[in-house]
Amino acid sequence: ESSGIDSVVFAMNGDLYDSAVAIATKLRKAGQSVDVVLEQKKTKWVFKHSDRIKSRFVVIVAPDETANGEVSIKNLGTGEQSSVKIEELDSWAESQKL
Repeated sequence: ESSGIDSVVFAMNGDLYDSAVAIATKLRKAGQSVDVVLEQKKTKWVFKHSDRIKSRFVVIVAPDETANGEVSIKNLGTGEQSSVKIEELDSWAESQKL
């Protein structure tokens, strides 16, 4: 049974926590239900956590992508991973509505 969480936002290190919170806020404003992981966790743990709570996406906030104004988003239903510009997250979230 789904927890109703659309996306889990994961910051890969402490320097990215502010960015992760800003990204989560942007997704919430676009209508998504979001869980934010602001702990030093391994990526594998985040994917297991996301699977346990049945979220649809994992949004990975990584240093290189963030420097380029992007995040990586993995669709847990299809396994596809893509890069999305941070300023386009609201339109991305709109396009993912069920």
